[in-house]
Amino acid sequence: MNEDRYDKIDELMEAFQQFSKINWQKNNPSMLKPSEIRVLVTIRLGTEKSGKPVLTISDISKMHKVTSPTITQMVNSLLAQGYVVRTSDAQDKRVSGIALTDKGVRLADAAVARIRDTFKGMIDYLGGERSRALIELLNGVYHYFEEINGQLED
Repeated sequence: MNEDRYDKIDELMEAFQQFSKINWQKNNPSMLKPSEIRVLVTIRLGTEKSGKPVLTISDISKMHKVTSPTITQMVNSLLAQGYVVRTSDAQDKRVSGIALTDKGVRLADAAVARIRDTFKGMIDYLGGERSRALIELLNGVYHYFEEINGQLED
């Protein structure tokens, strides 16, 4: 009887696989990669939340849970396209901060608005109770994967 709970493994795997096929950013008016837009949004929301005018590469990499060189590549691309600027720390010249330009703020704000509208639509579609249940389930799934990933690294 205990094995009945595993009869949905294939359906669960298929449900997760469907998300890899969805293009969440298909209404992206810029020529930026989705990962670059996520970095702009991270800088925008991160500076608002922290009250700091800039974020460091290290700050951004921690938020994205990727290495600093990965973020550096994206920031260099955003820098070349005029979406961000690099600033120097007055006390420690080795530390540089990343801030959005006006162009970067406009694109990040537009991206945040599109994302929020998408999730508002999903909440309308699912309803409040199912949305709360989904949030709880997704947080549980995230914590499960964090837990098994921690075990695999040991």
